[in-house]
Amino acid sequence: MILGMGHVGRALGSILRASGHKVVGTTTSPDKVEALQEFADEVAVLKGEESDKVAAAARGCDVIVVTVAPNVKNTRTPEERHAHYRATLVESCASAARCCSRPIFLSSFSVYGDGGIGSDAITEDTPTSNHEEPSSLYYQQAEQEILSQTNGCVLRFPDMYGAPGDLSFPERVKLAHSYFGGKALFGADALLYAIHFEDVVNAVEHTIDKGLTGVFNVCDNERIPATNAQVFDAICAAEGLEKLDFLNQIKAPNRKISAEKIYSSGYRVQHNDPNAAYLAQGQPA
Repeated sequence: MILGMGHVGRALGSILRASGHKVVGTTTSPDKVEALQEFADEVAVLKGEESDKVAAAARGCDVIVVTVAPNVKNTRTPEERHAHYRATLVESCASAARCCSRPIFLSSFSVYGDGGIGSDAITEDTPTSNHEEPSSLYYQQAEQEILSQTNGCVLRFPDMYGAPGDLSFPERVKLAHSYFGGKALFGADALLYAIHFEDVVNAVEHTIDKGLTGVFNVCDNERIPATNAQVFDAICAAEGLEKLDFLNQIKAPNRKISAEKIYSSGYRVQHNDPNAAYLAQGQPA
């Protein structure tokens, strides 16, 4: 069962069906059922927090993959942000863990905050932090629901890009200028880890095939990315835009994140740095 049939869920459904699995997908919108039948054998209309409906739809399923993610349109106030993140992440994972012994959750590097004190690479054993900001707090709580099952698996990802219709990084910069007055909520010195959505899908398929359990960081383990300031300053220079003002309100790791654990199981990121060309333009010949 795939709880949430966005870009990742649809692509994953196609791959799993092609490998002989029967797939149950879910959506919160009845008008999307017909289109989603291309990617799943059955499509259930439900919300992740509706545990009885999740249990009924998942009856007989060996694995539940929780791909749900908060919708920023539902987070206009702090109160809405907390309620929406809790319902979308924590309650969905709780529903999955209650009715399946093999839940898999697509989590976020946001659980690490800025990584805390130290210079060593961040691993799965590095303590989580930032326990007040909703995008970190509720990912952490959702992870605990999944890990309450012995065979549960949490995959921690950085920012995703490359899905159909996603904004490119230059488009994100332009949006920051047009809608947010040239301000960015994240910090200048945080490393800009990003992962292509196809690498996300491949990581989930790999996790299912290998029977992985526990927590795994998923990113390019062979390259440390540039900082937010380095990347976005280079994009601004190339696009003729003013530099962004980094507010450092959303914390992100400022040192290497190790994906050695999942790499040692045979997984590799296939897509290169999407911003390498912009960064190269600022380097001396």
